[in-house]
Amino acid sequence: MSSTGLTASNENLHKEGEVNAILAIVADGHLLESGSMKARHARWWFATLLITATLLSVGAHAGQKDLQKLTVGYTPIAGASLPFFIAVEEKIFQKYGFDIFPVFMGGSPLINSAILAGEFPIGYTGGGAIISSRLAGSDLIAIASPLPVLTIDGWSRPEIKSVGDLRGKRVGVTRFGASSYFSALSMLEWGGVKTNEVTFIQNGGVGESYAALVGGRVDACMIGYPFSQNARNAGFHLLFPASKTEYGLFPTAVIGARESWLKDAKNRRQAIDFLRALNEGQQLARDNGAAAKRALQKFTRVNDEALLQSSFEYYREAFPSSLKVVEKAMANALKFVEHPKAKGADVKQFYDNSLVDEAMKQ
Repeated sequence: MSSTGLTASNENLHKEGEVNAILAIVADGHLLESGSMKARHARWWFATLLITATLLSVGAHAGQKDLQKLTVGYTPIAGASLPFFIAVEEKIFQKYGFDIFPVFMGGSPLINSAILAGEFPIGYTGGGAIISSRLAGSDLIAIASPLPVLTIDGWSRPEIKSVGDLRGKRVGVTRFGASSYFSALSMLEWGGVKTNEVTFIQNGGVGESYAALVGGRVDACMIGYPFSQNARNAGFHLLFPASKTEYGLFPTAVIGARESWLKDAKNRRQAIDFLRALNEGQQLARDNGAAAKRALQKFTRVNDEALLQSSFEYYREAFPSSLKVVEKAMANALKFVEHPKAKGADVKQFYDNSLVDEAMKQ
């Protein structure tokens, strides 16, 4: 390995202290259960992901000396992340000077905690989690929203015919505070069921939630395409068609960053260029089925052509032409945030569309 490759690897291997910082923030936000065993598992999981991403990228980095390395945490591994997937797979980020290292993390709260710990500056995360973090005292803010529509539906075992039937049952989500969790809260309110009448099960990912439904570990779960189509094909019941309800406008996917980081002119320029690249990915997600299916196949490892096509057709209607954060969507998310400061909070404090405006001018 060349000295350049060794340097790139060493720069990206995260120190034990940085991982511990993330765990401390996560624990403080009640995102991880207490216990040394849980902490050790989370430490191993997060460090392994970043080390793996770094090692896979060393060879490519050696030939891209002029590109700026940028790690981006994202969730979910599903169609909701399609604009980001496409921008990576079609090398659009490279066009704007970035060498992107995508790192999947099982839920928006983990991504936000990593941003706050300085692991990376930008995340493809959920709007509800941004609101929760900011109310808790952080300076995280949503600077764009690729998906302001709730595309995470509720699917259940065939014998469960209505949301009301979920009383006393188990509902699978990716993680507390993630968009899937807010979708579950929306579903329960829609069906007149109180949150204490069900048991939430955290599964870590959308695919894992679907696997839990198939394996009988949950009675219902919150998932999006392509897993929704798998659920339909397997005979599960569509319990909550989120986008077709009054809860449909929701910040399922946003781009999050720290306000303190954005105050630096160089960082703001970086964020704007990131949004320019993402916007191109967004337009391809709406208009280019071939690019969308290539990216979806790469990241989700789904090879079924019919499944990929149905996912493209579903999401092309959900992705808007603009990356701007929709105020009403953020307001809908704010309603479900459990925090003393949530009631009466000004929704405008949670997002900033000025960077999208600047990105689209160029």
